[in-house]
Amino acid sequence: PYKAVMRKRKSRVFGVHQMFFDMGYSTVEDYEPGEMTQKLKRLQNAFDLVMVAERYDESLVLLKNIMCWSTEDVTYLRINHRVHQKKRNMSEETREGLQRLNQADVRLYEFFYQIFEQKVEGFGRDRMRREVEELREANERLARSCVVQKQTANVTEDMDWGSMVKHVAVRTDNSSCVDLVRTEHSMLNDVRKRQQEWVREGWKGYITG
Repeated sequence: PYKAVMRKRKSRVFGVHQMFFDMGYSTVEDYEPGEMTQKLKRLQNAFDLVMVAERYDESLVLLKNIMCWSTEDVTYLRINHRVHQKKRNMSEETREGLQRLNQADVRLYEFFYQIFEQKVEGFGRDRMRREVEELREANERLARSCVVQKQTANVTEDMDWGSMVKHVAVRTDNSSCVDLVRTEHSMLNDVRKRQQEWVREGWKGYITG
């Protein structure tokens, strides 16, 4: 039964070991322990920074300093967050079962979480606390500038989570505010459209030239 679950993926994409699968690898059962370590090391060499979702602000501070950006370059609005009433407590039995099914993802997470801790330590924990506080203050200023209504239902042109997930309404007369609450699908479609226009114009110029 375990192998059957391992091999089954919805639309050939979604299933167990999702993070490891998205990195281009198969399931953990395909590899010996030494091979798994080798692949983790290869991923480590490919990424200068792997961000951690539950330590998002610290991740942004590290990213900001790697890229030589300012605090304003990494400010954000909190959107698409699940309302407290819709959150469910997971039993220890369920948690352990999911960890067994997702062994590769667990190992991937633990590997990069340890590296993340090392980066924070090297950055300096006191310095990190100061810069995280600076980021959160900048986020508050951004919210005061952009947000006109909080806790509105998250219904967009390409995503509708109903009452489970909340969103914010922002000023429509400020394109920067509007961009902050666009979904990744909307942003990606816009980038693709611009690339297609560039290719068409470039090809036309090539033909006439």
